[in-house]
Amino acid sequence: MSQRFGFGRLANPKIIKFLSAGILNTVFGYSVYALLLFIKTPYLIALLVATIAGVIFNYFNFGRMVFHGIGGWFVFGKFVIGYSLIYGANAILLGALTSDLHINPYIGQVICIPMSVLLSWLLMNYWVYKND
Repeated sequence: MSQRFGFGRLANPKIIKFLSAGILNTVFGYSVYALLLFIKTPYLIALLVATIAGVIFNYFNFGRMVFHGIGGWFVFGKFVIGYSLIYGANAILLGALTSDLHINPYIGQVICIPMSVLLSWLLMNYWVYKND
């Protein structure tokens, strides 16, 4: 199973490119999120705005750097749906961390990043940019 999802071959060039692009995407998205929190935007709204900004930034970044092309409107639609799912999972986890466990929203979002990265890899590699 680890081979099927690409985890058994961490030296795979696509995974290395994905992680490299992902670092840039994460810094961008978290910076937007943190800035919005700093100006007193509620954390779920900050997450939504950061996700929307990130969709545009990440689409071109992942499409060009990792998956060698962007793919047109159909792929962009799948990308938006994928990021909507990632946002939903992130919002649920962040809400639980901040409301139930009383974790600061800055730290809570840092805790959410690994789950978002894993979900992003699975959706981008096996659905959005899937080579049939």
